[in-house]
Amino acid sequence: MKKSIKLTLDGREYTAVFNDNQTDVDIIDMMPMELTPQRYAGHEYYSELPKKPSVKEVPMTSVAHAGDICYFDGWNAFTVLFGDAKIDPFKVVLVGHVNEDISPLAEAGDTIAAKIEVIL
Repeated sequence: MKKSIKLTLDGREYTAVFNDNQTDVDIIDMMPMELTPQRYAGHEYYSELPKKPSVKEVPMTSVAHAGDICYFDGWNAFTVLFGDAKIDPFKVVLVGHVNEDISPLAEAGDTIAAKIEVIL
């Protein structure tokens, strides 16, 4: 079952819907989380998770869009994209998508404060 998530990123609140796969379930089990994501490649913020979620038999993609929330197994990274990105040859799990306009993150600094929690 898809879960609704609240993200507080750089002082702004967003909601998101997580997909329904094992990676998502494992990440949700880590919540609530407070992270300090770093800006990367002019299109995303990423932060290492406290532990690795499973990616076994979960679909992966090399194309991500603004508002997507992804997991990159290579860095154990939870990422939130504020711009579109083709990241080939790397592949990520599409974890979910932010419901609101995420573009204000493009103006944030090199690191931001993040709190991620399940909406009951």
